[in-house]
Amino acid sequence: MNKIKLLDIIDKKILVGDGAMGTSLLSAGISEYPDSLNIDNNHIRKIIDIHLSYLEAGSDIIQTNTFGSTPIKLKSFKLENETEKINENAVNAANEAVSIYRSKSGDEKPIFIAGDIGPLGKLLEPAGTLKYEDAVSAFSKQAEILVGKKVDLIIIETMMDLNEALAAIEATRKISEDIPIACTLSFGENGVTIMGNKAEDALSSLINAGSNIVGANCSIGSAAMISVAGKMRETNPEARLIFQPNAGLPVIVKGETIYNETPKVMASNIAKFLPYKPSIIGACCGSTPEHIREIIRVIRNYNNS
Repeated sequence: MNKIKLLDIIDKKILVGDGAMGTSLLSAGISEYPDSLNIDNNHIRKIIDIHLSYLEAGSDIIQTNTFGSTPIKLKSFKLENETEKINENAVNAANEAVSIYRSKSGDEKPIFIAGDIGPLGKLLEPAGTLKYEDAVSAFSKQAEILVGKKVDLIIIETMMDLNEALAAIEATRKISEDIPIACTLSFGENGVTIMGNKAEDALSSLINAGSNIVGANCSIGSAAMISVAGKMRETNPEARLIFQPNAGLPVIVKGETIYNETPKVMASNIAKFLPYKPSIIGACCGSTPEHIREIIRVIRNYNNS
């Protein structure tokens, strides 16, 4: 899919992303570093199955299992030499899931594969020691692989430092001037990241840097994220927005970590985002295919109204 088609579609209707990869793996009893699973064929099969479960739930967009696949992040797990293989195999897995889904369902609707880029795991100067140009270099290496594998868009997500998000956008734009970019920061309930970046200020910076779609993900549940959506829309009436909240907050029940927003509760909250005219709605930690299925019921009614 090209930039024009994706952006044209979201200018006419809301697309639905997928849900959690990491917590889905944990629920399946797989506790290894998620991105390392892209190396082994047996584990890749599980990644494909999770992608497929979201496609079967109705997702229009699935994100590659590459949230922590920059060389800097992989170095923490002594996997930096596997950067290319991990990213390429992740895109292959997503493509395989789409192929299986189409073969089983006969569904020919547009499906978009998003190359997922997450934080580096190190703080940028002046809060930390990582230089901005080194962050750009690391993000560029991952973006080059993902773009080279012809993902449909890049999603830069779960950024808590605006400067790191800007480095990731700059890095991606060095690789491609055309690929659509969505970029989300993680805000608290007050609409401020832990690094002090306000939602209303970040939005303009992200767009000016070259992100086509901006918004929020992770950190908070859907109920808490509604106010963030409001702040962003009030700041810019025309921006394309993306929101991917957690399924509430994690709680321990009988020794097991679960998230406290049921699919129906989350979908009910998502309905309250609609007055702010989002372009993409998805879900993050704790969400399941059933969460996405319920969200799609809400979005479908809105798109058809």
